[in-house]
Amino acid sequence: MEKIFNNLSIRKTRLHILCNLVFFAMIFFSCHETKEAQEVSIIKTSGQSVALFIPSELIDGLKKKDIEKELVVKINGQSENMLGEYDIDDSGVVFKPLIVFSPGSHYQVLFQGKVISDLSIPENQLLQGPIIDEIYPSADTLPENLLKLYLKFSRPMRQGVSEKYLTMLDSNGDTLRDIFLNLNTELWDEDGKQLTIWLNPGRIKRGLQPNENEGSPLRYGSSYTFSIAGEWADIRGNKLGKAYSKRFTARVKDIVSPKPGLWKLYIPAAGSPEPLAINFNESLDYTLLSNTIILINPDGEQIRTKMVVKNNERSLLIYPENKWPAGEYYLKTDTRLEDLAGNNLNRLFDRDILTDVQVGKEEFYTRKFVIK
Repeated sequence: MEKIFNNLSIRKTRLHILCNLVFFAMIFFSCHETKEAQEVSIIKTSGQSVALFIPSELIDGLKKKDIEKELVVKINGQSENMLGEYDIDDSGVVFKPLIVFSPGSHYQVLFQGKVISDLSIPENQLLQGPIIDEIYPSADTLPENLLKLYLKFSRPMRQGVSEKYLTMLDSNGDTLRDIFLNLNTELWDEDGKQLTIWLNPGRIKRGLQPNENEGSPLRYGSSYTFSIAGEWADIRGNKLGKAYSKRFTARVKDIVSPKPGLWKLYIPAAGSPEPLAINFNESLDYTLLSNTIILINPDGEQIRTKMVVKNNERSLLIYPENKWPAGEYYLKTDTRLEDLAGNNLNRLFDRDILTDVQVGKEEFYTRKFVIK
């Protein structure tokens, strides 16, 4: 009897230990799952990191009206906040950046000034092919005397080979010859991700032999397809994998310089985080828009802002660093800014250089406005 009792006692002890182990495992995995649920996660589409999800547990107390002020994403090591769209609900916030996350890069998520997540975009995305993020100008109707096109790639591309992969087709699908300017050195940005493509200026400028012999590269009323072959590879040898194209129609020539005095300014109220919006009344050069317009104070000092090009490059949104203080401001525009035909604020691209003498031309155009 004593032996049976002892065996029963041992079995109860073992059962008690087993139950405790099961309970401990449940607590461990429950905590583990909770921990994972409270981490910032990467949202992927077709293998690309396109957004971040920040669970509500990490941003307790965040109000929708304060979202862009209190919740920010930065590239590690940089002071500027990433621009993007925020979508908030009870489960948390989805942040979709204006410019897609770069594979292999490191980012920080901050809430109320404190880092709540350090994360990296997986390097294994580099095994996939690059993509073309944007083709500029983005409008589908462009002037007959269009001067430049821009290609923005997701990764640094092989250079010196663009002639093999770029074509312009007419409405019949025939390839147009000698339409692009053939440069010995291609025009890439410092990162090797953006290429500037010039249409042959000799065919655009009247009075020059190429224009007299071959005419303008584009013709008013005709439709075209700008095509990029999928065989183009990045610096690691990964190909685009598919062809990209942009279809557009040529409209009448643009032979008027941009007029900053006619730009429509939508001025925010003092204390507002809303942007200063500028409507140019026409599409302007995408790349030049990014580095020719600044805001200055009455002392001539530049004001820190964020700028977003919108509406087929017809508009610019200028966001304050925090909120707009009341006072006087000056919109300072470098006169190098061009429209799509290469006409800048001082002169037309297609002009008679013998009669259009560049005397007394201003380097900057400054326009005053007041925030009340």
